[in-house]
Formats: sequence, C-alpha cells, structure tokens
Amino acid sequence: MSVALANLGRCALIAAAVVALSACAPAAAPPPSAPPTAVPTALVAAPTAAATAAPTLPPTNPPTEAAALPVPTILTAAWTPSPRTKTNGCTSQGGLPDPACTPGAIDGRVSMATAASTICTTGYTATVRPAVAVTDRIKKEQMAAYGLEGQPLSAYELDHLISLELGGAPADVANLWPQPWAGDPNAHQKDAVETHLKREVCRGAVSLADAQRMIATDWFAVYREQHLTPAP
Repeated sequence: MSVALANLGRCALIAAAVVALSACAPAAAPPPSAPPTAVPTALVAAPTAAATAAPTLPPTNPPTEAAALPVPTILTAAWTPSPRTKTNGCTSQGGLPDPACTPGAIDGRVSMATAASTICTTGYTATVRPAVAVTDRIKKEQMAAYGLEGQPLSAYELDHLISLELGGAPADVANLWPQPWAGDPNAHQKDAVETHLKREVCRGAVSLADAQRMIATDWFAVYREQHLTPAP
C-alpha cells in the first residue's frame, strides 16, 4: 500500500509540473485565416474601331486656282452703215469723209463665220479688188462730188472707207471716196489702222462688226488711241 501511495504522489507531482509548464508557455497562435477572396475586376471592354478612330474634322475645300484671264467678248450682232443720202456737194470733215456721201458699205460675203477663209487668208483682197478701169471711173466721179475737180489724181487715193481687209464692199460708191496722201489725217495713217484692226479681228480680240463700225465712223480716233505710225 505504501508503494501505491508513493506512485500516486509521483503522479500528482508530474501533473502539477505539467500544469505549471502550461501556464508559463505562450499562447498558441490562432490558426491563420484564409486569405481574402479577390473580388474579380470587371473586364474593360476593348476599345472599338469607332472609339479609336481619329476625330472627324469638318471638310475643307481644296485651294482654288487663280481665275483665268477673261476672254475678250466678241459681239456677233452685225453692224450696218447708214444709207447714202448725198451724191454731190460732199465735204470732208476733219480729214474724214462726208458721212452722208460716204457712210461705208459692207460685203455680205464676209462675216465672223467666214473670216478665216476670207479676210484672214493671205492674198484675199487681191481676189475682190475691182479692176483699175472701174476704180479710175469712180475716183473721177467722187473727186467731182467732193469739189476736187482740177486736183491731180495722184494726190489722192480712192479709199475704201471700210477696207477690203475688214469686209468692205469692193465697188459700192457709198464705200469709196478720194482720200489725200498728205496732210493730217491722210491715207498712210488710215492704212495703218486697217492693218491693225484686221490683225485684232483675226486673232479674236475685236469683233468684225466693231472693227467695221470703228473704221467707218472715226478711224482717226483709233489711230491716235493705239499710237499707230503711218504705213509706207
């Protein structure tokens, strides 16, 4: 029995020691908690083509080219000289013919439509110029009508007021008059105007009707305004 009591005493001592050691030992760490569950991030939609396209700019007009130079306006309406109202007692006015005696006359075969094959063709006037026998007779008659009897025929040219180069009538007395070679104005100056206006018509700068009107009404004004020089 004493042995049992001894064993019981030893067990009690061992239990007390265990209790004492348990009190001195640090508290056990709590079990690790589970990591927080990650909240899934919402997927960001990929940008669409429309969203990534460059912003649309308002349309711009392309630069315009400089305006072309305006083309001269060519009148197509025909100009008609006044009718002849006098056959004698004619008086030259400022070196120009009497408009009642020599208003000018037009050859109906010549127009802007036929200019290329008529007046703008080299040698055209030789094909329509009247024979010398015709012009000599008209020259004498017109010198008498202008009161120039007794004057030398060589001092005057029988001039086509509307020149053959501009479609003047070749043998119509209303288009023919005695023009002096000397003085101011004179036949050399008018020849320069005829050449100038024909060139302008044939290059399309002046209409035939305008050229006929200018030479019939005041060719000398054209001579001065264009600063022309007398033809040989």
